[in-house]
Amino acid sequence: MSDRPPTSSTALPDRLGASLRSKLGAVRRKLVRVEFGRRLALAASVALLGLAVLLAVDWVTDLSLPVRTRILLTLGGLVAILLLRALAALWTQRRDEESLALMVEEREPGFRSRLIAAVQFARGKATVPDGDARRMVESMVDETEAYAKPMRLTEVVNTGPLRRALVFLFLLLGLGAGGYYAGGGITQDLLKRAFLSDVPVPRATRVVWTSQDLKVGIGDSVTVEAEVAGHEPAEGTLRIRYASGRRQKVRMGRRGNGNRYGATLENVQESFTFVVAINDGRSKREGVRALARPSLVEVVGKQSYPSYMNLPPSTHRPGEFLLYPESRLDLSITASHPLESGVVRLLGGQGNEVLAVVDEVDRRLLRARVRVDDALTGFTVELLDTEGMASRDATVYRVDVLSDEAPTVRIVKPSRQRELVTAEARVLVGYEAEDRFGIEKLVLSSRVLPDGEVRGIEVALPEQGAKKVSGLFDWELGQADPPLRVGDEIEFWIEASDRNDTTEAGLSASRILKVVTPREKRDDLLSRVGDSLGRIGQAADDQERLNTVLAEWIRAQRSLSDEALIPQETNE
Repeated sequence: MSDRPPTSSTALPDRLGASLRSKLGAVRRKLVRVEFGRRLALAASVALLGLAVLLAVDWVTDLSLPVRTRILLTLGGLVAILLLRALAALWTQRRDEESLALMVEEREPGFRSRLIAAVQFARGKATVPDGDARRMVESMVDETEAYAKPMRLTEVVNTGPLRRALVFLFLLLGLGAGGYYAGGGITQDLLKRAFLSDVPVPRATRVVWTSQDLKVGIGDSVTVEAEVAGHEPAEGTLRIRYASGRRQKVRMGRRGNGNRYGATLENVQESFTFVVAINDGRSKREGVRALARPSLVEVVGKQSYPSYMNLPPSTHRPGEFLLYPESRLDLSITASHPLESGVVRLLGGQGNEVLAVVDEVDRRLLRARVRVDDALTGFTVELLDTEGMASRDATVYRVDVLSDEAPTVRIVKPSRQRELVTAEARVLVGYEAEDRFGIEKLVLSSRVLPDGEVRGIEVALPEQGAKKVSGLFDWELGQADPPLRVGDEIEFWIEASDRNDTTEAGLSASRILKVVTPREKRDDLLSRVGDSLGRIGQAADDQERLNTVLAEWIRAQRSLSDEALIPQETNE
């Protein structure tokens, strides 16, 4: 609203009421200054008080950087709003002359409504006719000006709120300055932290390191540790808050003479967070996650036999791992959790490990291939799940390796341990051989005693790879090189080899052939015939004696039957 009076033929002169309007303008300006100053002092007080509260809370609780950032932004936003409100007072507190005149008349009743009337006439809000009426209005305005001239109309502005705001501000400034100088380095560090510096909270004891976030298997023990700087008391406190809401305080003892403190929690059953409190130092809240360790659900093995065995693959489960050397065992392992990796550790001999492969579709499934050797006695499985938890107390799966034994072979002909032969004789060698997985080769080995070279003649098999073979081999001694001489003694035996190259050959018991002259051979044959005839005669005598004994026994049995029937006939 403009304060300039309208121009008209009936308006009062511009000079009329100029003094009153000037005084009211001073009232307006003071009113604006007082309200602007009050609001500005309020914004400064809020800023100082909020900063002091932030420093105090941070010193007690060690606020994290994100929390301090949010608090500082909130405080800055509030102060900015108060500053904008103070600036707005420069416009909103400007009153028109009529409002100012009314305010003055409320404080100074002596004007008796003349001030507001003079302002209205001076502003031309009423048409004043010429003549006496005009002179009366001018006289009233002059009289009002004369009455207001010695007065300080600006005193009608209430400065009490401004003074109280300034007193409160200066009080805060004084307390803040005193606290700043009294706190020294502590206050400086807190101010740096308030403005988002990473300096630690200044304390007599500062927790500079903790175990931070840990993972522990359910039922396992976990040790929480912390390191401090500054004053090192004898012990501290571990403040625990479990996931279930339960709280616990545990003593943290000092580890040796160093600045490290620790506490061990046994049989952890649930996750928890913790704060380390040592003297006046506090750590950030860290967490410990209790996770179930991965375990084996199922172990299945598929054994692929060596090719020479001609056997189909077989399935084995724990307690049934009966394996053969040189076979291949393909393990399929199912775990309780999705896995990151797995290792099969072989037991026996020098031991080694086989890296298992995690299935891409089902990460609970592991596959591993094991080569079976004679030294293998068992294996264990170690698991690592996707949470980084390793399995514990691995079960030992026993493996029994069934060695491939050498074939069994024996000579059935000639039957005697020593046999007399001539240098040109043909000897029929009867044999029987047996092996679990088949006979691959038979060799008739011989040597001239005592230290002759061992020579071998391969014996043709009736059926290659048969598990049991028998037959006769016609051995022509006349083809020996060098030729045999009378008096030589020949040791011979049968060697049987199976289809496994690593299995030793089976050996039969040895027989002896002695080279004699044809006459000595005939005498031997006649002696053997005489012996045979003597044994035949003895057998005939034994048969005759047996017949005699049997006849006597039969007659004795008949006599007993007759005697038993005689008393019955007499009674009749």
